Amino acid sequence: CTNDPPADHGLSSLNGISTSATHAECCNKHFSWQKSGFCFSQMANPPTQAPTVTATEAGTLTVFYPVYGEGEGFCTNDPPADHGLSSLNGISTSATHAECCKKHFDWQKSGFCFSQMANPPTQAPTVTATEAGTLTVFYPVYGEGEGFCTNDPPADHGLSSLNGIVTSATNAECCTKHFSWQKSAFCFSQMANPPTQAPTVTATEAGTMTVFY
Repeated sequence: CTNDPPADHGLSSLNGISTSATHAECCNKHFSWQKSGFCFSQMANPPTQAPTVTATEAGTLTVFYPVYGEGEGFCTNDPPADHGLSSLNGISTSATHAECCKKHFDWQKSGFCFSQMANPPTQAPTVTATEAGTLTVFYPVYGEGEGFCTNDPPADHGLSSLNGIVTSATNAECCTKHFSWQKSAFCFSQMANPPTQAPTVTATEAGTMTVFY
């Protein structure tokens, strides 16, 4: 994991790549399977040993991810290979089963995703439409103008789903994560209550980004 500018590693942007707030969190999310602990060893202050990852009862991962191509769709912590995936690169993961279902399948009227939980709720959590759209998370739209964040239904912007797209809990968080480079602060200007100026993004010691990927 790194916080180098994407171009240093042949990337044009971080679109579709799940980012983390810290180096350790990124390693734990994407490379906890490394027996060598290589990812952790690249940290500025590496731990004496890689954190131990304990297999959960229902699978071998400590995060949950969405599976869209099987039935109505559901979330799981099974090894990616069990569902035809080589890795979780580009897939937005969640810390809990419920969080994953709420993020990716809250549109299911049947509540199928929630029904697959070890201890499913008596009914799927109610999702209330927000003022500006119908989703409770925000995601980046790159192909329209300068780019902005929205909680509109994905279909409004030519998307069939949010699979592989990193979502954020708030509009401001989404703009900071994906469009902090905009000198015009266009993304922030599209907020319901835009700030007087875009938040300042300070370069970190090890690179120029405030997130790791």
